[in-house]
Amino acid sequence: MPAAAQEIARTLSASGVDLVFGLPGIHNMGLWPHLRDAGIRVLGSRHEQGTVYAADGYARTTGRVGVALTTTGPGVANTLGAMGEAWASRSPVVLIGTDIPSDLRRPGVYRGVVHECLDQCAMFAPVTKATLRSTSEDDVVELAAQALELALTAPRGPVYLEYPADRFAAQTSAQGRAIEPLAQSTPDPAGIEALREALDAAERPLIWVGGGGRDAGPQLDALARKLGAPVVTTFQARGVLPDTHPLLVNLPPHEPAITGLIEQADLLLVVGSDLDQMMTQGWRLPLPERRIAINVDAADATKNYAMERVVVGDAGLVLDPLKCRLHPRAPWAGDLRALEAEVFEEIAAEPDTAEAAEYLANLERAIPKGTIVFADMAVPGYWASAYYRVREPRSLHYPMGWGTLGFALPASVGAAAAGRGPVVSLNGDGGALFALGELATVVEEALPLTVVIVDDGGYGMLRYGKDVSENAFGTELVTPDFAAIARGFGLDAVSVDGVGDAFADALAAGIASGRPNLVLAHARMTPPRTTSPRWPLRDRAMVVA
Repeated sequence: MPAAAQEIARTLSASGVDLVFGLPGIHNMGLWPHLRDAGIRVLGSRHEQGTVYAADGYARTTGRVGVALTTTGPGVANTLGAMGEAWASRSPVVLIGTDIPSDLRRPGVYRGVVHECLDQCAMFAPVTKATLRSTSEDDVVELAAQALELALTAPRGPVYLEYPADRFAAQTSAQGRAIEPLAQSTPDPAGIEALREALDAAERPLIWVGGGGRDAGPQLDALARKLGAPVVTTFQARGVLPDTHPLLVNLPPHEPAITGLIEQADLLLVVGSDLDQMMTQGWRLPLPERRIAINVDAADATKNYAMERVVVGDAGLVLDPLKCRLHPRAPWAGDLRALEAEVFEEIAAEPDTAEAAEYLANLERAIPKGTIVFADMAVPGYWASAYYRVREPRSLHYPMGWGTLGFALPASVGAAAAGRGPVVSLNGDGGALFALGELATVVEEALPLTVVIVDDGGYGMLRYGKDVSENAFGTELVTPDFAAIARGFGLDAVSVDGVGDAFADALAAGIASGRPNLVLAHARMTPPRTTSPRWPLRDRAMVVA
């Protein structure tokens, strides 16, 4: 009989997994050669957290499941922050972790075995869709298939799969298998008809699109044009419509002009969004009283704001028949491109944000179409995630699920390994220090990745609004010469002052090279209105759903 590890690898391969992000340990090494033999590429991270971030970046970019592999005890524990981000963002990630050998474990007793803890699965329960643990040699294949299916089944999310270390070498009668095709339920015709009636009755409908609608671009385009409805997107949905689309509100709802536009609407169609705290300024955003939703999870659609109607189903499947049954009408929101230009002019005219406007303009000048951008939880990431003009679906990614600092660099490794085009990672100096070791992976794999670090000498978001000399204790950092460090890893590196022309030229050249490279810019920017200290509505009372 074959080894269990061989059949696990066959299951992954037969199910379309061709890339795994891993960090080796004595307990998981038994799986590695079988992955290679099954034609699966194993990309080695330099920290366990990086394996899951990379798998998450791969999943967000491709829409496919991302698979990570780590070892026992502190190895799997190091991934918890990254798994939490995947969970909060509903990213289909499978983490394969190992436990101590089964013959050494006594339930409920800590024996002092190296890497032992009482219950590894329990650590992952709050930050995963499901946890699975192998209990015999014959369940190993089925659990691998189940993990993949669970991660990809709506609503998507991360799954933790655990094998005792001795299980990989054990012989099994089970055979590797491909996962079953995921069935998509047919939307309720009565629900679709109710949506049609509500939309036809509205004079000023507005469409709000979240991550659950980011792959329904053609259907949303047709619906928006039929209704003449402006389209607001969350961070995860940015790029669902081209940045030049006449009905796209290419700005965050935090901008007063966009808040005012939303207030004029008499019906809100919410597609694949839970209307979370950050997008609604802590549920202070005054949404239309009439609200209807499309979501794969009815509870998710109504947990923050009440809805007249929720149609459960994939956004594209619901929207496709809906758009054909509506009466066409003219756009009601005016010239949205002119409105966008006015907001950008305002940002450029304000002394506190003029440098950010320059930064955004130079990102757009330097980054060509087809580039995938990852933005970290840092001031340069805040600006890019909300204001950078995104041209294509799944081409901008931001960790606004859990808000995990240090996400962008390792997650961009997964995207670059997917081979979908050049990748840019936008980081602050604080977050970059979380994951600099992944630069070794970038060089080793010769990834087409440009790492941007905007160094402001500390945690710029925490510094905002404080007297640095007296009230910003803990926010100022001694930062290294990131360019010198990058060269030490073998990357091309350029250091510039500010985010002006020299920054744009260095960024454009780095992307065009197709080689691993780093651009270091020394600049201090004020955070945008999308960050909670600058919310325009922060003094308003919360809206009761």
